[in-house]
Amino acid sequence: MKLWQIAYPREAPKLVSLDKEDGPLFELSLGETGRGRRNVVIPIMGNSGENVRVKATDTGHVIVRGDWPEKDDRCLAIIYTVGSYDRYQKYDIFDASGVKELTSGHRAFGAAGRVNGGPEILALLEPNAEFRLNNKYSSTWYRWTGEEWVVKSPSERKARLALEAVKTGEGEWL
Repeated sequence: MKLWQIAYPREAPKLVSLDKEDGPLFELSLGETGRGRRNVVIPIMGNSGENVRVKATDTGHVIVRGDWPEKDDRCLAIIYTVGSYDRYQKYDIFDASGVKELTSGHRAFGAAGRVNGGPEILALLEPNAEFRLNNKYSSTWYRWTGEEWVVKSPSERKARLALEAVKTGEGEWL
């Protein structure tokens, strides 16, 4: 499976490069340190390979790089749920199906961390997994098809669902 990142709501997911200019990536950091925040570090094992897998232990998770022969339609995603500064806005993953949260850190706006923030989540997504992220003024729906991401506004998602319902024979003639 591949590792993707959603930097903030309304942003298209981007494939994470495990090889940087100065060598392979050896860890992921979720969240921040400081008051009102929580930082989680996830080690990355292996120096080569296009794909990743996750291994859970009693003390945390480890991402393992490699080229495995079997095809995996799932994906691993780093999802930062906070769109833009807005007091009293709730930030999280909403209306999720097929999404398994593995671990998360927490970021916050402001020097003291007392102003609103939200989780940065490492999640495992099954094919056809779907969830919604809130921005300051709107929502965005994300769907992992097993091969690619589909990013839609709520009205675009509603139109897609209506079309799928009609194709399966649902609905009534007016």
